[in-house]
Amino acid sequence: MRKSFTMLELIFVIVVIGILAGVAIPRLFSGISDAEIAKVKTDVATIRTAISTKYGKNVMEGNDSCPSLETSTTDNQLFEGILTYPIKQNTGTVKWDGNGTDYNVTIDQKVIKFHYYNDTANNCKFVCDNTNGNCSLIGE
Repeated sequence: MRKSFTMLELIFVIVVIGILAGVAIPRLFSGISDAEIAKVKTDVATIRTAISTKYGKNVMEGNDSCPSLETSTTDNQLFEGILTYPIKQNTGTVKWDGNGTDYNVTIDQKVIKFHYYNDTANNCKFVCDNTNGNCSLIGE
């Protein structure tokens, strides 16, 4: 007597694998999207902390002005005025671009806009622009 799988057993295994794949693949892609959103949240928190730190340093040096976020608008880096490791512009799945006061970040073809208030009356704020409705993607 030969030991092998019957056709019915093989079909059953293929059906089970198909069901598992149907459940796992959507969860995999939502996990990638969640990671991209977490990266943007981390980037924004880092930018806000760096602005606050640089402003505090300016005040300690007797300069009561908000820090400049950019040292150059022609290079491929953003926030090099405040970050030790600037964010590369328009690279990867999370794409940043900006001009020193207005910034956009694109995730999954959705654009989230930010504005930097470069004055002490507004406390050097870096805020999400709620007029475009995508701030809720990052919980703001």
